[in-house]
Amino acid sequence: LATLGFVTTQFVTLPGLEAVADSNMAPTVVGPGPMLSIVAWGGIMEFWTNKGDVTMLKMFKDENRIPGNLGFDPLGLAVGKTDEEMAELELNELKNGRLAMLAIGGMIHHNWITGGALF
Repeated sequence: LATLGFVTTQFVTLPGLEAVADSNMAPTVVGPGPMLSIVAWGGIMEFWTNKGDVTMLKMFKDENRIPGNLGFDPLGLAVGKTDEEMAELELNELKNGRLAMLAIGGMIHHNWITGGALF
């Protein structure tokens, strides 16, 4: 999603906002309010999913808690899967997430180094 947003800001401008060629500068157009709301909602979700235990000493006391598994499976992709199949899916998700982080990191650094747009 970060990659999609990073690329989209080069080609699409929301009404009422100014266009920016460098996607790294897009957050400066909307100002601190929307950016802080993202952080606030992230904190609320962290508080909610950990049942209020958000300190490092307490948030991992539940031995049945699996990091990243919030029970969100609206398409039922985990239904009927064996433990081996679930382990394979979890590994694939980790690998794809790491690749996505490398991709967005490369895009951000490209803009920093060249001082221009990605495309």
